Amino acid sequence: MAIPVAALYRVSTAKQLKDDEDDSIPVQSAVIRNFVAQHPEWELTRDREYAEEGVSAFKLSKDDRDILQHVIDDAYKGKFKVLLVFKADRLSRNSFEYPIVLWQLHRAGVEVVAVADGGKKLGVEDQFDKLIRFIEGWQAETESKNTSIRVSHAMREKAKQGHWNGGRPPYGFRLSDSKQGLPLVIDEQESAIIKEMCRFYLEEGIGSKRIAKALNEKGCRTREGKLWSDTRVRAVLQNPIICGLPAYDRTKQGNTPTSRVRIRGYTDLSNFIIPRDENGNPKPVPEYSIITLEEWQRLINKMRENVPSMKAGTPPARAMSSEALLTGFLVCGHCGRGFISSGSNWRKRNGKIYPCRKRVYRCITHARVGGGEKVCEGQGSYSQQKIDRVFLQELQNFLSGLNLNDLLQYVEQKQIDYLASTTNHIKALQTELRKNKKIYNAWVKRLDEYFSDPENSMYSEQLLAEKVREYGNIVSENEKELERVKSEARIEKHKRSQLMEFSRRAPEWFKLFMEAPVSTKKQMLAQIIGKVVLYRDKIEIHYNVDLAEFLGQEEKTVQDRLKLKVLATF
Repeated sequence: MAIPVAALYRVSTAKQLKDDEDDSIPVQSAVIRNFVAQHPEWELTRDREYAEEGVSAFKLSKDDRDILQHVIDDAYKGKFKVLLVFKADRLSRNSFEYPIVLWQLHRAGVEVVAVADGGKKLGVEDQFDKLIRFIEGWQAETESKNTSIRVSHAMREKAKQGHWNGGRPPYGFRLSDSKQGLPLVIDEQESAIIKEMCRFYLEEGIGSKRIAKALNEKGCRTREGKLWSDTRVRAVLQNPIICGLPAYDRTKQGNTPTSRVRIRGYTDLSNFIIPRDENGNPKPVPEYSIITLEEWQRLINKMRENVPSMKAGTPPARAMSSEALLTGFLVCGHCGRGFISSGSNWRKRNGKIYPCRKRVYRCITHARVGGGEKVCEGQGSYSQQKIDRVFLQELQNFLSGLNLNDLLQYVEQKQIDYLASTTNHIKALQTELRKNKKIYNAWVKRLDEYFSDPENSMYSEQLLAEKVREYGNIVSENEKELERVKSEARIEKHKRSQLMEFSRRAPEWFKLFMEAPVSTKKQMLAQIIGKVVLYRDKIEIHYNVDLAEFLGQEEKTVQDRLKLKVLATF
């Protein structure tokens, strides 16, 4: 009795469908039929020839290849005992799925032969062993991850109840000597320093650098015996445990297995786990409260005010409140740090206020770092009146030399180009998100099918659960990235809208600028100025990126002072 034989032909591209291609379906069919003719005991009939035309075995899962599923079904029905393929990769080019397909055919009692590979029998034992080793290794890895997940879950639940999850005690606390009660107790000496920091911040309006300097001058040292720094001061004050809220999940895995980095929104109580009441509001643990929750929130808000805003080119809040025009824009060309303004009005006994005539811009390195003159080669201070006069003269010259019609057209075109580019980026991200959601839903469906009929499932429960978790995380990351890009697009759109408004009002812009109060002047400067770099003998004005590009395009027809850097010797 003849042995029933089947043949599977496949090409992955439309080009390979042409008859003159070396591995087209007609070529595969001719080679396989010649091979069958050399085995008189075999029988190949038309109804057992399966052809996949233009189907990629790499991009498509085996479950999405209808012809391959038809072959497997017929194999289980006993319609053939030998399956002939042109090459081994006709089955699958996916390293994970290939042994599974081979194993399914083997379980159905079918022998698979790759004809173009010299009639090689595709040994299921080797592939099956590889599959078993893969699954065993994967199960060990999964068990390790599951253990980690269980531990993480337990720690999360403890954090929700207000328990400290171990590690090095945060500053202000030490390990309790008692085996009962809470594991931490407040360290009186360190907590006194924390309260002093808070007093400096909230009552005297002193920032973290000056706080660190004051502590060092008093002889106070960190727990390690080192000098205080502004970074260390902020790290201590930003930890919500000082107001009775031990937190969990404020950091995430870094670039190395042992490193941890802060999450975004490190000081936002909604971004990590803390003890909460039944209404979801923060619920401080009294035994851990060095300061009140209200004081801690005021501290955080104060710190945020002192950090340069990332929105729409707005200068820092403290720079906006300064009476000095260029505070927040001015940068030292020698050390790269900013400037603070110095000098204040004075009041006589009769109550009359006299303006200070000696206001200066002071380099932060010289002002706040001991021996700053050894670190920064620039001057320690510059006359505000002189710097502002040179800056305003150069700004007026710059505005008078602009071709306003060309600038408006340029800005409008940049706005159109940017919106088109951003829209395409967002669409690409949305496409990626839809694709991964589809994959995620497919794994969820397979998991559901497993629970309905686990005996006939090709996948283990652990593998399915891991895949669901993996693609669930991928979808979550896609959604976060999409929201980030949309947020950046809104900010950039606002920036360009500001520049477009400047372009339309440029003829009267300088007049309005000179008549406005200082805070409004700074808002207007943020529309067109990136920074102003100050050297001993010159000043550089760095314009908005789009404006700088426009000036670069006009370089051949405008004066040198209209380039990206405007130099003024004084």
